[in-house]
Amino acid sequence: MNRLLDSLSQMSELRSLYQDAFNLFVAGKYDEAVAAYQRVLARDARFPLAYQGLAEVYSRMNRLDDAVATIRKAIECDPEEALFHTSLSRFLQRQGKIPEAEEAAAVAGRKNAHH
Repeated sequence: MNRLLDSLSQMSELRSLYQDAFNLFVAGKYDEAVAAYQRVLARDARFPLAYQGLAEVYSRMNRLDDAVATIRKAIECDPEEALFHTSLSRFLQRQGKIPEAEEAAAVAGRKNAHH
């Protein structure tokens, strides 16, 4: 029972850290948001929404290589999530990598069709 409570406590703490990172992102405090998302991922490297959030921050900072690399980590964690493939498509499009962006968009479309 204690292990379950510890696990629930860690999940709650992780969710709180994630919310803090998201709030910093929304407030436009991008450097702080990057650090906050990295704190979340340091605790749970398999938290795909944290990678998604971090990738979005990198995108807003015009750090597109970092955005692409980071969203690919989200896809590794949850390859069935269409949102991550859509984000990858957007980032690749901004890099001018149109064929790759179109492929990522097609994958997202297929994932959406299955849900």
